[in-house]
Amino acid sequence: MSEAIGAPPEALSPSHAAPSRAADMTTGWRLLLLIALVLASLLPGFFSIPVVDRDETRYAQASRQMVESGDYVVPRLGEANRFKKPIGIYWLQVAAVKLTGHGADAPIWVFRLPSLAAALLAVLLTFAIGRRLFDERTAFYAAALLGTCLVLVVEGRLAKTDAAQLAAAVAGQLALARFYLAGAQERLRLGWVLLFWGAMAAAILIKGPIVPMLAALTAVMLALWDRRAAWLKRLRPAIGLPFLLLLVLPWLIAIAVQAGPTFFHESVGVDLLSKVAKGQEFHGAPPGAHFAAFWVAFWPGAALVAIAVPWVWANRTSPAVRFCVAWLVPFWIVFELIATKLPHYTLPAYPALALLAAGGLTAPRAGRDPLWARLLVAVAAIGGGLTAIAGPALLYLLEQRLPLLPLAVAALVVLMAGYAVRRAFVSGVAAAVRVLLVEAPALYLLLFGLVAPQADRLWIAPRLEAAIARVACPGPHVMVAGFSEPSVMFVLGQDAQTGDGVKAADFLAQPGCRVVVVADHQQQLFDIRNQVLGRSPTVATTTNGINSANSRRLSFNVYVSPEQKGSQP
Repeated sequence: MSEAIGAPPEALSPSHAAPSRAADMTTGWRLLLLIALVLASLLPGFFSIPVVDRDETRYAQASRQMVESGDYVVPRLGEANRFKKPIGIYWLQVAAVKLTGHGADAPIWVFRLPSLAAALLAVLLTFAIGRRLFDERTAFYAAALLGTCLVLVVEGRLAKTDAAQLAAAVAGQLALARFYLAGAQERLRLGWVLLFWGAMAAAILIKGPIVPMLAALTAVMLALWDRRAAWLKRLRPAIGLPFLLLLVLPWLIAIAVQAGPTFFHESVGVDLLSKVAKGQEFHGAPPGAHFAAFWVAFWPGAALVAIAVPWVWANRTSPAVRFCVAWLVPFWIVFELIATKLPHYTLPAYPALALLAAGGLTAPRAGRDPLWARLLVAVAAIGGGLTAIAGPALLYLLEQRLPLLPLAVAALVVLMAGYAVRRAFVSGVAAAVRVLLVEAPALYLLLFGLVAPQADRLWIAPRLEAAIARVACPGPHVMVAGFSEPSVMFVLGQDAQTGDGVKAADFLAQPGCRVVVVADHQQQLFDIRNQVLGRSPTVATTTNGINSANSRRLSFNVYVSPEQKGSQP
């Protein structure tokens, strides 16, 4: 029997009783291949895509201000306190700034480094869980499916909380799996206890109670399913809870001293509970929305999850399969019932999906894969090919130009998709999946490395910065009317103001080196206010773009204060 390294034989599914393929590739080579696969999926565009509205900009700007102010307790966005999330992600981003030798003016990719590292860590921890639950080959495929899935590839290149939360979640689930699978007489090291409670503490500091809820739901479902809960004593809460409090309480006390009850009201009452009760920021959706989004968010592995369903049912008595199902199902149901829905909310459940999909993929089969399974994998491959075609088409629609390199990479992805389809029908699902795992980073190279950085009109704040630099004196006072996304503050500086056309006219009338940028829908108010003031400013330059946060097309007129005009070339 092929046994998972470090796992007891009873942890293995009966269908994994095929001869081991561990000799095909050593653990070291598998880890190197996983790291290369994740980096190939995450690094395209990591350094070249401008700051993305809205959430990434909010986190990065708050971390930048933390570096500037030296206040590492209260995060702020502009003049306002930012209490929607705890302190953890800001500390990680500040650490990235310090460790790379940058100052507060660090480029956006520096603030993204914690997400990149966390995404890679989550993949490697998934590999570790897979080895313990199943076998090394299954672990490799599970980690590869997670590392190439679209939602992690997006979150791993954004300066946000979700990749870091995922790493904490998988670390906690690794320890929980160790407790669950341990033999009755086996003595576990204290390190496993500290890993579990430390992961819970890290997750709380990063994004609140989501990961502890995941662990609790997993443990409760397993206890009910197995009708035994004695293994939960291995968590040793008498040691673990004080350890968690030791890590979490210092900042909670510090924020309570500095801000009073405001943080708890905004983070729990306003941010967390309002997402449960109603769709926040127009992200409400009915139950089932996460399931619908999963087919895109977990590409290219979503088809494999569907294929694995019969295998999961047949092996539902296996502790390994039970653990993954308990990890997935109750957590997913909770988020289907919560009113606010975004695809990344269910990301902590995706490693369980990857493990089940990989378990079904590597299970021995009698005869050829069924036609419906080969069709599903073929559809996944074709979906990637069609997306590759859409990438250059979008670039042409936005910029009216089509560089050769995006076309060449798109053609390569389409060829890979065709080859994957052929492999699916000739050699079977497993052979096609190996091609899909190469198609995925090639597609991400196209979309994030080539198309997104060249789609200039999607990045309004850098376009405004370039327009202002063309016509204004160095270091002007700036106001933007009609575009208030947080990228204005990150790109143009914390002192850049936003407002409407009336405020922009009043701002321009004040003495000094001043620039106002007026969006088309604020132009009438700007003109009327200038008539009242007896002024008639002229347009110094224009620019346009598409607000990537809401897809709204905008045109901008740029005005400079009269005393600058004589000095303009």
